[in-house]
Order: sequence, then C-alpha cells, then structure tokens
Amino acid sequence: MTDQKSKILFVYDMPEWKQSLWMDGLWAAIQLLEKDFEIEQLNLSWSAEKIDPIIPHPSTDDQRYDFVLGWGAFGSRVDKVLQPLPHKKGLCIGGNAMPPDGANAYDVLFYETKWYRPQINFHKHIVHAFGINSDLFNQPNLPFPIVWDYLGVGAFALWKRWERLGDKKGMRMVVGEIQRENLTESKIICGRLLLEDGAMVSDMVHPFDLANMYHWSRTLYIPADINGGGERAVLEGRACGLHVEIEDDNPKLQELLTGEIWDEKYYARQLKQGILECLI
Repeated sequence: MTDQKSKILFVYDMPEWKQSLWMDGLWAAIQLLEKDFEIEQLNLSWSAEKIDPIIPHPSTDDQRYDFVLGWGAFGSRVDKVLQPLPHKKGLCIGGNAMPPDGANAYDVLFYETKWYRPQINFHKHIVHAFGINSDLFNQPNLPFPIVWDYLGVGAFALWKRWERLGDKKGMRMVVGEIQRENLTESKIICGRLLLEDGAMVSDMVHPFDLANMYHWSRTLYIPADINGGGERAVLEGRACGLHVEIEDDNPKLQELLTGEIWDEKYYARQLKQGILECLI
C-alpha cells in the first residue's frame, strides 16, 4: 500500500482571459508538484459564493486540506483570504509590498530575489522559490532571424518606464498586458510608443509566441523601476540567449543578470521543501 498524498489547495487570483496565457515557471512547478501532492486549485476570480464551500470558514473544524499555498502580494485578495485560515499555509510572495504584521500567520514564506529577503528576515521560515518554464524558454536548436533589436516585455504601466525605449536605436517592440483596470494609462503609453518613439506594441500573447519573440530579438530591455517587476522576463530572456539590459537604479533586477537561471524543477523542489517542513 502506498502512502496517501498530502492534500494541498493552491489559491491565486487571475482574470479568466489571462488564465489560458499562464504557463510561467510557477505554473510548471505546480504541475510537477502533483507527483508528490494531491493538489486542488482555486482561482479567486470566481464569484464569492463559489469560494466559501471550498475553503472552510476558520470557525469550523473541517481540515480537508493539509496545506494551503497562496500566490499573491501582501494585502492582495489571496493574502486576505489565507491569513485567517486555520490550516498550515504558505505564501508565494508577489510584488514588493512590505509585509504586514499578520505575515507571521503563515508557516512559510516563499520569496523570489535576494533583494527582497531582508524585508521578511523576521519570519521564522523563509525559502527561496522562483524559476522559469524551461520547456518553453530556452535557446532554439536552429538560429532565428533577428527581427527586433530591442524587445520589451511587461505591462503598459508607468512603473515599467517604457518611455526610455525611445532612446534606443533600431527596430523595437514591447509586448505586455494592456491594463484592463487602468485602460487610459495603458493607451497613453502605447500611443507614445507608437507615435513618438516609432516602436511596435502588442497585448499579451500566448507563451509559445512570446518564446518566439525572444528568439527573434537581439536584446531584451527592461527599464522598470524597483516596483516594476521584470524578474521573470530577465531570466526568460537570458535563457533564450538574449543580451539583457536594465537600468542602473534597479538592484533587484541587477542580481538576476548573472548567476543561475532557475527553472521549474528548482521552483518545485523549493516549494516541496518548504511545504514538507511545515507538515512534519
């Protein structure tokens, strides 16, 4: 008789239109973890009445899950749902928000960069867990023709600082999310890139297409400020063999320009380690 797998609930918050485009390192790591755990996924973009029956209220004794793993920033919907739960639980920290007093409600915190680690050093159990989907993002077997001298990857948002792309010469393309909740801002940024800087723009594309866009490019340029993300794109670009440029005032991305390119296998191992240490 084989040992019964521990039951894990993975909680995240993603609009339905984006779900089919989600194939990053965390997505791939969760697939790998299904070899070791029985995993159920809950997307909080569902309506509230679908959430309550799945996650027992803290006042009940129903512990149908051995562990609850969330992915989101401190203060996000995911964080607010997980914090009061009585289960063993952990958070894959998204964003740079300073941790609230309630961060100690988690049994483990998973972080992405060394730059962020000092902000959670107070916690008793922190584990590095990050990586890309190497099945998609890798160097091609045959060389691709270069279409773009500079490729930018990331949302059309102010903290991405896409206006700095105007200083770059050659064929330029930016692909990323047009903010549905802040459409005016994204339209202004896209308009400037198109009309003033002469660059091309695209909304989010399927990950297979994004991998090809990396292969068709010479340099990945991520001008984001310290709050502007870009961690995954830097590693994906390096994995695809691109030269990567960032701005000097972003130490978080600076550390990712050299060293190991973590993949989904590393991501899954680190998550497994952190979870098992909580279940002992």
